[in-house]
Amino acid sequence: MRFSQKAGLVASALTLTTGLATSTAAAAPSTASAATRPSIASVSFSGSGGSGVASPTITLTGSGFGAAPPPSTPDNITSCGTYTNNGFVFGNQLHFLDDNNFEAGASNPDGSANCIGIIPLSWNDSQVVLRFGNAYGTFAHWYLSNGDGYAISAKDGLFGGTVSGLN
Repeated sequence: MRFSQKAGLVASALTLTTGLATSTAAAAPSTASAATRPSIASVSFSGSGGSGVASPTITLTGSGFGAAPPPSTPDNITSCGTYTNNGFVFGNQLHFLDDNNFEAGASNPDGSANCIGIIPLSWNDSQVVLRFGNAYGTFAHWYLSNGDGYAISAKDGLFGGTVSGLN
């Protein structure tokens, strides 16, 4: 994911979480795109946080996610190393960013990808359940902790906040 895309994702998530908004006329999507654009109403985290633990489970609740995850490619061979069960990258259609500590799930048009993939555990129109691939936790602060800021994008639905709910 290019820096400009990351900056846009973080800025959009910050706007959502702090309640700041641009004028409705400037920000309103067209009726056609509003009907198909997913909406993430909430994100919850479960499992353990911190270093040296397995990936937590991330649950997105909302609408318009569709019946299946977006197209993906395996993320087992990365510039960070070779991993088994490292999940997938989804272009710009499923992406997680943790306070600039790590990213997961994104890939660029040139084929480069995040070192941490995402594994969809279940996916339907109103709920998506994910975890991270095996590269999660393998480098300095490539893990979630309560209090971390995050942004997540799923099929153009966007949400951000502060991680909570981890043991």
